[in-house]
Amino acid sequence: MQEGIVEGLLKLGLTEYEAKAYATLVGMGEATAREVHELCGVPRTRIYDILRDLGSKGFVEFVQGSPTYYRAVEPDRVMERLRDELVSCIDRSTSELLSLNLEAHSCSPVWCVRSEWGINNRIRDFLGKVERELIVFCRSPDLLTEHRAEMKKVAGLRIKVDRKEKFEGLGFEVQEMKEDAERFFKDYIIDGTSNSIDALMIADDRSSIVVGTMGCERLAVIIRLPVVAMLQKAVWESLV
Repeated sequence: MQEGIVEGLLKLGLTEYEAKAYATLVGMGEATAREVHELCGVPRTRIYDILRDLGSKGFVEFVQGSPTYYRAVEPDRVMERLRDELVSCIDRSTSELLSLNLEAHSCSPVWCVRSEWGINNRIRDFLGKVERELIVFCRSPDLLTEHRAEMKKVAGLRIKVDRKEKFEGLGFEVQEMKEDAERFFKDYIIDGTSNSIDALMIADDRSSIVVGTMGCERLAVIIRLPVVAMLQKAVWESLV
């Protein structure tokens, strides 16, 4: 059995045994519990419970008899139902979360974000709120490519990079920082852990976002402190 099939079913909420039994039934078309057990490797002591649970979840149908025969509900029908249920759940949860009106604590001016999705989502949000000026230091052409559309909408965009040739053909006008300015952004080691800064963005002299790597983990730090943004901008201005 292909591991990818089982992994996909696990993400849909099935247990490993349920995923193996369902995938086996899809391939066999119709089978007894014993035949499913022998082919997919689910323990004999568990196979009846597993098939019953699959039936309760709408993945399996059966014909009562001696022996009882089972068959898988067509995958396209199952996936369509799960998709509808998921969309409905997302819509309901979104509505309920947005309607919450709890007493809020004061918002911290510094936040950390992990995961590529989380970082890219926060950068898009950050760029979408720029009103007059965005200044950027960047060492990663991929980051500019990923957020090209949002950056192109900013009128006061200024970009400095470590090596100009890396950014050719991206459609941005960039400046290369002077050689001795690399000390501000070179990779460094703290307590044996390698760290690096890939990008710094400063918006309207009031907020900034730093994207980098700490050890093997990608990390973004969002800072909403004007005094910090002003100091970061002063460093940025000194790069050329």
